[in-house]
Amino acid sequence: MSAELNGLQFAQAAETPAGETHTEVAHAEGGSLPPFLRFDPGVWCWTAIVFVVLLIILRKTAWGPIISSLEEREKTIKDSLDQAAKIQAESLRITEEQNKILAAARHEANALLQSSRQASEDLRRKLEQAANEEKARIIASATAEIETSKRAAMAELKRTTADLSIRIAEKLIQASLDDSKQRTLVDQLINEVSSAKA
Repeated sequence: MSAELNGLQFAQAAETPAGETHTEVAHAEGGSLPPFLRFDPGVWCWTAIVFVVLLIILRKTAWGPIISSLEEREKTIKDSLDQAAKIQAESLRITEEQNKILAAARHEANALLQSSRQASEDLRRKLEQAANEEKARIIASATAEIETSKRAAMAELKRTTADLSIRIAEKLIQASLDDSKQRTLVDQLINEVSSAKA
């Protein structure tokens, strides 16, 4: 459409005499410009008034709530960011505290383990020492008992030998026997002593 207008204006300009300008032609023809291109002070004033009134209405009804909503949203986001930063700092503090507690627990566990190893080693040494002392006591007691039994057996053997010698001497004195009879008598007495011991 503007191409048609330009073409029409061009055609009119060609028909106008050389001294007349385009605005003179437009005024002469009674304003052949479209209404939106013509300057009309009344329309301009009403347009400005409507625009200002519209701005005031928008400010009262729309911009205030929009701006307050944006400010509230900004405050909410800022509070959320602050809360997130606090939570992150608290989480970091809790993590550090947990690491300290874990390190202390590990240290305490190692100390308890070392202490239990030491106690176990001490107990093993004491048990070995007690076992060695008990073994030495048992060996000493057994040795003393063996020695006592040995002395008693030696005393019994001496007494038995003495008794046997006395009996042999008595029998030899009682009967005057030859060598073969004395030997038979000695063998018989030895057999009697052996069977008496058994």
